[in-house]
Amino acid sequence: IAANYQHITRKQLEFVLSNYTNASFFSLSIRRLQNDLLALDWSDSVSIERVWPDTLKITLTEKTPIAVWNDALMTAEGEIFNVGKEQTDTKLPHLKGPEQQQTDVLQIYQKLSKLLSIYGLHAAALQLRDNQAWELSLTNGIQLRLGKRDLEKRLQRFCRAYPVVFADKPEQLSSVDLRYAHGMAVQWKTK
Repeated sequence: IAANYQHITRKQLEFVLSNYTNASFFSLSIRRLQNDLLALDWSDSVSIERVWPDTLKITLTEKTPIAVWNDALMTAEGEIFNVGKEQTDTKLPHLKGPEQQQTDVLQIYQKLSKLLSIYGLHAAALQLRDNQAWELSLTNGIQLRLGKRDLEKRLQRFCRAYPVVFADKPEQLSSVDLRYAHGMAVQWKTK
């Protein structure tokens, strides 16, 4: 068995394989074994090869999460897995939104992150609310209310103002409402 054992344990693999101990080299259903291994939560791809006279070569690749989606993890392709389990990787961005919109939220997050990085800022979370309005959280704790449209234009307005108005006191800044056509509303933290 070739696997990196980061999230899928050897014990889990042994449990799946124990269901096949009575099968012979020829009677073992490769397809069924492959499907059973793919059913493991972190399993991304499985290849199984018979090697004459008595060996099975199993290669298992685990999924790579790029974000936390609601109460699950998400791959770069927008696939949801590890649903309902505690998500302990705090370095991953937290994305939230209505069911079946994870790829849209991920694409918007990537666009906004790219824009923020130009200005030396970093996104920690993005939420698409039920009313289709967007809220972005930065790694320094600042919340940005972006509204429903012109997200990049509004974020760019904040990014241009940030070094002049907010950079020397980011710890005092709570949130910025960017839903105004030509300005922004700032909420400062109360001491």
